Amino acid sequence: MKPNQLATLVLRLMGIYCLTVLIPMAEMLNNVIFFHARNNSGGSDTAMVIITFLLTVSWLAVGISLIVFSRPLAEMLTPKNAGEGNITVVSFEQIQILAFAIAGVLIFAEALPQLLNYIFTFLHYLIQLKGKNPDPDAGWPYTRFGFVSAIGTFLKAALGLWLFFGAHGFANFSRQLRNFGTPKPPAEN
Repeated sequence: MKPNQLATLVLRLMGIYCLTVLIPMAEMLNNVIFFHARNNSGGSDTAMVIITFLLTVSWLAVGISLIVFSRPLAEMLTPKNAGEGNITVVSFEQIQILAFAIAGVLIFAEALPQLLNYIFTFLHYLIQLKGKNPDPDAGWPYTRFGFVSAIGTFLKAALGLWLFFGAHGFANFSRQLRNFGTPKPPAEN
């Protein structure tokens, strides 16, 4: 199996994973919409429907994108010097690069719902400050713990993207760490 074929396979499996995670989210979207239709109290319920809809659509988009664009992404992740005509053995470094890329996608996918929640909460707060949607709860939406949690979520999403797009660099760094403590053989005179 060529390295780009292995990368394509792994990216497609991650796309299938994202679509599998979507199944319970579709049920949650259904429950939120029926709850909103039954209560129809206004602003906060509408925001909940929009956030749940955006989360569902984002998981769907990521899953479909990983399946559809798996070949170009695999070409980006695999080395350019592997020939197309011959079958090469997949090296440990190439598997490491794929593992870092997979970890990056999974970390980002896990952080995405929380990230969107914090962004929409902050945007809701800004709208309230402008007076376009005056609500009695126009105070700062984040406590000290919530603010630290929001920063942690942003850092988690950034780490996931960095792991995915910088998988080569992480694999090289890991290899250098393995070789760093290894004593060199004495030089022969």
